[in-house]
Amino acid sequence: MSWTNYHGHCNYCDGHGKIEDYIVKAIEYNMPVIGISSHAPVPFDCFWTMKEDQLQNYDNEVMQLQEKYKHKITVLKSLEIDYLPGYGGFNKAVLDHIDLDYRIGSIHFIDRFKNGNSWGIDGSFDEFKEGLREIFNNDIQLAVKRFYELTRGLIKNQQFEILGHFDKIKMHNVVEPLFDESEDWYIKEVESVLSLVAEKGIIVEINTKSYEKNGLLFPGPEIFPLLKKYNIPVTINSDAHIPEKLQSSYTEVALMLIEAGFTTLREYKDGVWCDVAFNKDGLQWID
Repeated sequence: MSWTNYHGHCNYCDGHGKIEDYIVKAIEYNMPVIGISSHAPVPFDCFWTMKEDQLQNYDNEVMQLQEKYKHKITVLKSLEIDYLPGYGGFNKAVLDHIDLDYRIGSIHFIDRFKNGNSWGIDGSFDEFKEGLREIFNNDIQLAVKRFYELTRGLIKNQQFEILGHFDKIKMHNVVEPLFDESEDWYIKEVESVLSLVAEKGIIVEINTKSYEKNGLLFPGPEIFPLLKKYNIPVTINSDAHIPEKLQSSYTEVALMLIEAGFTTLREYKDGVWCDVAFNKDGLQWID
């Protein structure tokens, strides 16, 4: 039995290790499929995204490695793409010429500081507090609602297959409780996103990146019943930034999903997304 991973970052953005390092490790883990999904370029200075002038090299390298390893593993070409409504048409202009197998849609930025810089919400706690203070006058509820408003905009206006870490706005609650994730107003925001996800048939990833360090999943197990309620397909991704983390915490998450009533994960097989049965040890592929 084996797992897959459709969300990971290599040395084209903020990951450590070359694309080939991830593929070789995936083969070692007996993965039948791996998705290569660097952070797409953004139209402003950002140290953790791919530079626009590297996009063609990325495209070429993934294609070369797809061919090299085609008899050992399916390598998929992807990007994690931000929703940037204030930068009219940037994503379309930059990404239209690259042929991707799938896309991950994510929110990392909410509005801008007075100096014009975009506020990245998943950096340090101090950076988060600075943006919360300057842009939202320390109104955390307003900031959270804006995050989910942007997420709804992403779903409505951008083409993608997998929604990345859709509740990441909660991440700093482990440092200092900023809002209560069980309150009605917050659940209402989450459900407003999930209803759109269900309508569009988008896959929600269960992102395990922070689980080993601080017990966080995106989304967490408290949201799993809502995913079931809306009949939303899910897949497990580690958001790996080093090859060794390609299947980090998968067993623990699989057990949580099973407890919530999930019996299948949405996986890529023979050119299409389909439901594959799983247990705590991996996916039950049927040829």
